[in-house]
Amino acid sequence: MNELDNDTIDNDEAVKKVKKHRNTGWIIALVIEILAIVGIVVVYAQNYMNSRIERIEHVELEDTKVNKDLDKQTVERMTGYTNIALFGIDTREAAMEEKGVRSDAIIICSINNDTKQVKLVSVYRDTYLELENEYNSYEKATHAYAYGGPQGAVNMLNKNLDLNITEYVSVNFTALTEAIDALGGIDVELKYSELDKLNECIDEQMMINGIMSDYIYETGVVHLDGVQATAYARIRSTDQGDITRTWRQRYVIQKMIERAKKAGLSKLMDCIDAVVDDVSSSLSKDEIMTLAKDCFDYNISTTTGFPFTYSAPTIDGLSVVVAADLETNVTMLHRFLFDDMDYVPTQTVKDISGIVADKSGTYNMLDLSTFQVQDDVDSIYEE
Repeated sequence: MNELDNDTIDNDEAVKKVKKHRNTGWIIALVIEILAIVGIVVVYAQNYMNSRIERIEHVELEDTKVNKDLDKQTVERMTGYTNIALFGIDTREAAMEEKGVRSDAIIICSINNDTKQVKLVSVYRDTYLELENEYNSYEKATHAYAYGGPQGAVNMLNKNLDLNITEYVSVNFTALTEAIDALGGIDVELKYSELDKLNECIDEQMMINGIMSDYIYETGVVHLDGVQATAYARIRSTDQGDITRTWRQRYVIQKMIERAKKAGLSKLMDCIDAVVDDVSSSLSKDEIMTLAKDCFDYNISTTTGFPFTYSAPTIDGLSVVVAADLETNVTMLHRFLFDDMDYVPTQTVKDISGIVADKSGTYNMLDLSTFQVQDDVDSIYEE
């Protein structure tokens, strides 16, 4: 090989090095540009969330109570969970913290802070419990919100179920309709026995929301818009009445979460924008942002209704749902929510359980050694 050839090789290698350096610079510039775009999107999303969260009606719960005889071990176990009371309010008014409004849906949302597993428990609105009010009156659970707003409703749950809930979120059914529409609707399995009642509820829902929709004429897997899905969640006059209705409410929530996880950023923002004016909560902006940050890590593992075993007597002229009995059902509730297999209810709960049993003539029907929580209405035992 002559000297000319060597010079040619050296020149080729030099050109390759120059091109390599140029390519490296271009790649670095591209990466920086992508990161910058991502950063802009994140900042935009945060600013968007901040501006929307400020529209949520924030209400501090200043007098949250828990049973004084709740032992420290139980409290420590529950601190590993974020427990929030969710209320569905049958009103179009913005001031959802006001008294005089009944909670049509009462759901305990319990988030395992380590695993991000979420469990939902619907408390049947007609459940006969002791309210945390001036008279310690025994009434339907739905009356607690009407008499004492979210504060009274949270205290009622804590008192009767040995819980330590300090936060709540209330939404009206317009918010549910608009959120489902923003997500593009949901698919549900519709039974023939539900069809007529669904269309009746669609009529009612259109009158409540002022949002128009269509009737449904088919069964099986059906795609529902916001009005239709909200109406589906409110069907009461089939099967086991409110027991079945609460199952539908949880089913709709699960379908919405499935849809939200597949939605793009734009749809999610549309969903947030649609509901914030119809939401009231005690959660601070930072707490909401923290929960939102982990939203895609959450997974609903199981849902159920409470009480697990019940009767439906008439007390003081009112048809109510009575836990059979409350003490044993609360034991099962703590096993379900917190995996606390050794839980023993407080004397407060035992006393309430005894009074309800005496008033209703209904006693324990729950065998803790064999009962398994299942997410279907057929697993509920009625006397």
